[in-house]
Amino acid sequence: MLALPVRAADGAITVKALEAQPKIPAEFARMTYPQRIEWLERQLASITDPVRRYQLVSERAIQHYQAGNNALARADCRLSKPAAFDFQYRLVCATISDAGGRRQTKDLLGIHADAIKAGDIDIATQALSSAAWAQSETGDIAAAFQSYERALKLAEKARPETLIDVTLNTATLYVVHGDRAYINKGIALQEDAIARFRAMKRQYAEDAGYFDSVIAMTQFNAGVAHALHLHDYARALHWFGQVAPGQKNLRQGVLVFSALSAVELGRTAQARQWLRESRETPPSTETDTAYLGCYQQLVQLKLEGQAALAACRDFSPETPLEVRLDLYKRLAVMAPPDWRLAGLEGLHRLFVRTLEPQLKQSAIRAASHTELRRLELESKLVAQLLEKEQALKRAEQEKLATQRLLAAATVAILLLVLLVIVLRLLHNRKLARQFRSMSLEDGLTGLRNRRYFEHNVGREIGLVKRAGQEGDAHSIAFCLFDIDHFKRINDQHGHEAGDRVLVEFARRIKDAIRDTDMLVRWGGEEFLLVARVAHAGEPCRIGERIRAAVSSDPFVIPGGASLDVTCTSGIVPYPRMESGKPAEITWQQLVQLADAALYLGKRKSRDCWVCIDRIPDIGALDRILAQDLEVSLREGLVELSDSSQTSARAGAA
Repeated sequence: MLALPVRAADGAITVKALEAQPKIPAEFARMTYPQRIEWLERQLASITDPVRRYQLVSERAIQHYQAGNNALARADCRLSKPAAFDFQYRLVCATISDAGGRRQTKDLLGIHADAIKAGDIDIATQALSSAAWAQSETGDIAAAFQSYERALKLAEKARPETLIDVTLNTATLYVVHGDRAYINKGIALQEDAIARFRAMKRQYAEDAGYFDSVIAMTQFNAGVAHALHLHDYARALHWFGQVAPGQKNLRQGVLVFSALSAVELGRTAQARQWLRESRETPPSTETDTAYLGCYQQLVQLKLEGQAALAACRDFSPETPLEVRLDLYKRLAVMAPPDWRLAGLEGLHRLFVRTLEPQLKQSAIRAASHTELRRLELESKLVAQLLEKEQALKRAEQEKLATQRLLAAATVAILLLVLLVIVLRLLHNRKLARQFRSMSLEDGLTGLRNRRYFEHNVGREIGLVKRAGQEGDAHSIAFCLFDIDHFKRINDQHGHEAGDRVLVEFARRIKDAIRDTDMLVRWGGEEFLLVARVAHAGEPCRIGERIRAAVSSDPFVIPGGASLDVTCTSGIVPYPRMESGKPAEITWQQLVQLADAALYLGKRKSRDCWVCIDRIPDIGALDRILAQDLEVSLREGLVELSDSSQTSARAGAA
């Protein structure tokens, strides 16, 4: 079947139209990447509706992107142009765009601005971080510094994963393009990120393997920063020694740079051992590290006095500019004349083709900012590089002036020496792919867990806000419910019985709600539901339906005994907090309000629900959250309804 293009410009792709489409099934999250693609393509083979095709093609692009297949993802982005409101898909397509650095930067900054307006802090932060990366790759280092520092401030309000991502990218930029003070600042950021990852590893023990790999990557970066930028080889060996040998994609790089550091410190026995092990270790499967062969030859030359220069002559087009700079600089100080000349020729090519245009571009842009000191340094660097180029020409003609040229070249590269392999590995698709692969399910009940909720609740609130902007009334209800006397069940009947009750409880709630509602196990015996509602009375009916579903029939526990189980719910609708207008309120505050309503129900009678129908003055929210809900009710700060009122009306009828 021919691929059918989908265009958002025809007006068919709207929030409301996408909401009306069938949802991606829950089992999709448990499929492997090939299984997901196969499922999506089976669906696409028989569908011509442009809205449904847009939904499926955009999901396929995201799956390709998370798996690292950027070419396939790029093809889907061309097939289905992202809709303006679809921030995640827009970010994927802009990140992998081949339109060029300036266009890519413009698109990413546009996503950042739109996401800020919509209140989507995570997407806004990721877009700004990606824009900073694009700015650094086009040589606009001053703008990249500013963008990353803005992203760091913004990330304080985002998810921890986003904050760590921005922290690592900022650290990379500081180390690669900064002076000594900035390099040390970048290393400090790396150390801070390691501490944060260790804390998250303790919090999410089931994802320990993922956190181990990211911690190892950051430790490796710190070692490279000390070896190639500060020339503190002893400290570099300390960091390389922290990287676990089981990190296969880093292992060869760790061994090569450990050998390089050891030979610089005069530890020849260690250098020989690490060099031998590096040659026996398979290369990384995630990034092009063929240039490590040149570093191996440089170490061998220092150890044995002879090595193969061929490995250092031709580098892959994928080899980062900074890697080539560092290697050519090291070649240029070797004793054999042919090695020195190869290094100087490489420096000359890089200067003519890349460094001079980037330096001039960076100097022009920096002049429009307040970084005058940085501008002066770059101006001096340009002059030194020009002097080096003239010296190189004399060396090619006379073969006599290589030492003078080397002195100029050494000064010229001080601000541009490399962090080596991690630049693209840390930025492109890293957290989007890695965190999506982390567990999002509760292992006991099969429901989604708290992490899944934190990843998706912003989308639900964003839909409410965007629907309001389009003039379409749309609301959601947060319902937090807790099994009554659950500790007594565990104490009297054992934890196996408690687990059986939790599984059956989850099943009954799931049967009582719609597929479009988001139900998660919040923790212990607490569950949280976010349900889309159409009118004011519906949240109360949801609470009553849940209460009845739980208490209608006894629960059967191991051994055949039966138990009467009840639950208590706290409910709060959004945005019906001030006359139906979306209020400036976070999901954390909505959960706090639902929790306060739940515990008011616990104190009253249990086996009930309490709903916060309205908060007349949203400005009193902090006061409401800080005091008992009954006090706020007496003061007229909230309006409540509960299941006893429903029961009374039913009895009167």
